[in-house]
Amino acid sequence: MTTAVHTGFASPLSLLGDWEKQVEGPLREFLVLGHTIDLPFLEAVAVPRARALGARVAILGDAGPAPHETADVQLAGRGYLHGVAACHGAFRPELALLLGDDACRVAIGSGSGDPTRSGWDTDDEPWTIVTTDDGASHPLLADLADWLEALPDAVAMTPWWADHLRHLAELLTVLHCEAPPTATAGPEVELAHNLREPLITRLPEGPVDELRLYAPFVGPSGELLRLLRERLSPGEITLGVQPRRTGYDFAGVREALDGHPAARVRELTENRGRQGRLVEWRVGYTWHALTGSPDLTRAALARAVGDATGGTVEGAARNCELAVIAHGTTPLLPDEGPVRPVPELTGSTVAPRDATEAPPALVLLGVRAHGLLLEAVLGRRPVGAEVTVEISTDGGAPGSWHPLGTIPADRNTGAFRWTVAPGAAVRASCRPADGTYVESAAAFLYDAEGCAPRGAADTAPRLSGGYAVDDLFRDPAAARRFEQEIARLRELVVTDAATGTGAPGAPVPGTASPTMAECVRALGPELTEVAYGPLATDLPGLPRIPAQRRRQHSEHVPTDADAAAEAEDDTEEAAPEAGEGPLPESAREQARAWMARLARRLATEAAQASEATGGAERPAAVRPWSPPTTLLVTALHLQLLAAGAWDEDDYGWRAVTADLLRALDAADEAASGPHRQRIDAVTAVCVSLLGLHGEFEGPEAEPVAAAAWRTARAAVARAEPEDAADLCLPAGRRGAPVATEADVEALAKRARAVPDPMAEAHRALAAAHLAARHESGVWELTGEFSNPQAACAKAVTVLAGLPDGLWPGPVLVRAHARGTGVPCFMAWSRPLLVRRRGRAWSSFRILAPATPLATFQNGAPRPTAQGARSERDLGDLLAAAGLDPVPLFVHLQS
Repeated sequence: MTTAVHTGFASPLSLLGDWEKQVEGPLREFLVLGHTIDLPFLEAVAVPRARALGARVAILGDAGPAPHETADVQLAGRGYLHGVAACHGAFRPELALLLGDDACRVAIGSGSGDPTRSGWDTDDEPWTIVTTDDGASHPLLADLADWLEALPDAVAMTPWWADHLRHLAELLTVLHCEAPPTATAGPEVELAHNLREPLITRLPEGPVDELRLYAPFVGPSGELLRLLRERLSPGEITLGVQPRRTGYDFAGVREALDGHPAARVRELTENRGRQGRLVEWRVGYTWHALTGSPDLTRAALARAVGDATGGTVEGAARNCELAVIAHGTTPLLPDEGPVRPVPELTGSTVAPRDATEAPPALVLLGVRAHGLLLEAVLGRRPVGAEVTVEISTDGGAPGSWHPLGTIPADRNTGAFRWTVAPGAAVRASCRPADGTYVESAAAFLYDAEGCAPRGAADTAPRLSGGYAVDDLFRDPAAARRFEQEIARLRELVVTDAATGTGAPGAPVPGTASPTMAECVRALGPELTEVAYGPLATDLPGLPRIPAQRRRQHSEHVPTDADAAAEAEDDTEEAAPEAGEGPLPESAREQARAWMARLARRLATEAAQASEATGGAERPAAVRPWSPPTTLLVTALHLQLLAAGAWDEDDYGWRAVTADLLRALDAADEAASGPHRQRIDAVTAVCVSLLGLHGEFEGPEAEPVAAAAWRTARAAVARAEPEDAADLCLPAGRRGAPVATEADVEALAKRARAVPDPMAEAHRALAAAHLAARHESGVWELTGEFSNPQAACAKAVTVLAGLPDGLWPGPVLVRAHARGTGVPCFMAWSRPLLVRRRGRAWSSFRILAPATPLATFQNGAPRPTAQGARSERDLGDLLAAAGLDPVPLFVHLQS
C-alpha cells in the first residue's frame, strides 16, 4: 500500500504515533531536517518515542544560532546524532523520514515546519505525507534518495554526516525504491529542490490561467514576484498576506505587479500564524502547487545552492530548499478575507526571518572521537584567525569549558588528544582581525555506535519469506525482492549470550559472527543450507540434505542407513538442484545481470570498509557484509555457474568471481569457527575455478587469477575441501565452469607448499632473539629495550631479508624503551629508512650492501632529512604499502 497526502495538517509526531499503532515491524531510522532545531523539545516529545520503536535518531539543522541553551540539551550524542549544515544562505529543508524494513513514512513541511514546538504543534502548517507499507514504493522516494545522496556535495557538513545521509539513501533505495511498481492513492507528487537548479525552473512556462502566492516572508525588493509573473504569465494573480504577521514591503510588491490588470491582494485572517509556503497555479480546471520550505525570495526560489554569488544583496544568498510539486490538487489559499487591488496595499512589516541576514562568522560543523583523538571540523571561520576549540563534559554549563587546543588559520580541521565522555559538548571561538570575540554554537559528540538502531534477536531483520533457489534463478520478481532483502540483512544481529540482548555486532557491528540458529532465523533453513552446506546439516530445523547430494564427489562408502535415507529422499518431491539441468534461455541473461550486480556491491562495500579509517566509529554503509550473507551470495553464484548461466566462450563470470573473492576476504576477517571454515573452503572453490583458464604464477600468469592467488592463498591453504563439497557440482550445460573436490584438494596442497609470510616472519625474528606482534601494519617488539633504536634496526633488517620476497614492500617496526628511555619507530624499504625517536623524525638513505642493522650498530649516521620532510617520506612508504597514515599515527600515539 502506498499513499500521498498533500494537504495533510499533520506532523512527524503524528507519524510516530501512527507507526506505534499501525506498523508491525520496528522503526530502523528516524531522520529530522530543519532550519531551527529545538533540541530540548525533540528530546521531550520525539526522541524517546522513536528510540522506543528501535530507531537510530539523527537530527540535522542550520548552522545558525540555536533557540536553546547548551546546558538544556541532555541526550545529544548519547540518545541521538546531532549535526549542522552550512551554505551561502539558510539551510531550510523541512523533512522527517521514518524508515523500517517494510514500511516508510516521509513528511515534507511547507513553511515553518521546523522541529520546534510551534513548527510541529501550534502553527497552521500543512505537510506532504507519503506512506508506504508491505515493501511498497512511491515515485517520490527515489527522488528523495537521490537528494540525500547529493546533499553532502552541495552544502558543508562533516564527513561522517555525509556518510550517514548516503547510507540512508542506500537503505531507501534498497528497501523501497527498487520495489515493484505499486498503485498509489492520492495526488501525483514529485520532489523539487535547488541543489543544482533554481526551483523556479521547475515551474511551467506560461501562460497559466491563475497564480496564487503566499509565504510568511516576501522579498522586500519584489524581485521574485516579478520573476514569477514573467515565467508563468498568469491571467490572474492573488497574493495572500496576514497584515500583522507577513513580512513584506508594499513598494516592492507594487513595483513587481504594477500594470497587471488582475493582480490583487487577499488579507487572510490572523487568528493563527499561517506558515505554509505556497505557489499554486491553475490551467483550465486543474490546480497545481509547489509547497515546501521556500519563501517568496530570490534566495529561495530563483537561485541554486551551487550558483556563483552576485546580483542584488538579496540575490547573493543561496538557500538550500526542499519542496513538493503536486498535480490535481484542490486550491490551498483560502477563498476568504477581503480582496483589494495591489495599488491599495499599504504598510511594511519587519521580516520575521530576514533572508538577507548575515550567516554566523564561525561555524563548528561537528566533532567525533577518532581513536584516541577528538576530531573537530569547521565550516566557516574569519579569515586569518586562529580558532580555539573548547570542551565541556558538564553539558555546557557556565564555567565547565576547558580548552583542547587550536586550529591554525590555514586549516579547517583539528585533532586533539582527550578522553572524551559520551554527550560532551564542544565549541569554537576566535578573535578576528577587528579584535571582537566570536563564538560558534555548541556541537555534540557524534557517536554512531552508541546511537545505533536498537533491536534484539527476536526483532532482528530477516527475510520476509522462504525463497527456493530455483525460483531465484528463474523468477525475476523473486530475484529482485531477494536482492533488496539480502542487502538489508548484510549485517545479521548477534545475540549477547550474557545479557540475551541483540546488537548489530559485538563490540562493533560486523566483527562478531552470528550463531547458526541466528542464521536460520534470518535467512530461513533452505538458504542457510545453501550458505553453509555440510556445516549446516546437523542443525535442528534444517531440511536434511538428500543422501545422493551428501555423497556427491566423496569417497564415502554407502551404508544401509544411507540407502534407506536415499530411498526416503526419492519419495519426496523436491525442487531441482541448480546443477541438475541448464537454465532456460529466458532466465540466463537476467540471472547473470542479477549476480553481477550483487557481487559488485559486495566487493565495493568491502573495499570501502578496508579504506575506512580506524577509531570508535565506522559508518554502517562501509562495513563488509556479514559472513552468512557473503557465503550465501557466493554459493548462489557457484550454483549459477554450474547451471550454465554463462556461455562456454563467455568469461564474464571471472570478474564476478573475483568480486566475490574480495568480499569473502573481507568477511574472513570478521569470521571464526565454522564460519571461517566455510569461507576458506568456498574461497578455495572460487580460486580453483579461476585457475581453469589462467596460471596463478610465473611469466604466463593471468592477471585475475594471479591477483586472486595472492590475496586468497592463505585461506586456500587452510581449506578443507569437504567443507564445500556441496559446491563441487556437475555441469548443467556444456562448458559450464565447475570444480571437483580433487581440484580443490590439489590447490590446497599447492597453497600449503608455499611458506606463510607471517609464520616465516615470526620464525626469523625468533632466530634473531626477538619477539613481536603485528598490529595495524606495525611490528611491535615485545618487551622493553635499553637501546630501542638498535632493536628496531635489527628487526627491519631481518624482516626485509626474508627469502623469496615473502615480505615485499616497507617494513614498519616499533620498540619501547626501558625506564625513562626514548622509544623508537622505523619504516624501511631500501634505500629509504624513516625513523622516529621520541617526537623527532629523521630520514636516511642506506645503499646496498649496507643494512639498517650495520648502519646503526656502527655509529650515528647523518640523516638526509628531518622534521616535516621526513614525515612526507613516511607518507611515500605508506602509500607503497597500501597503509592509511591516519590509523598509523593514532596507533603510534597509543
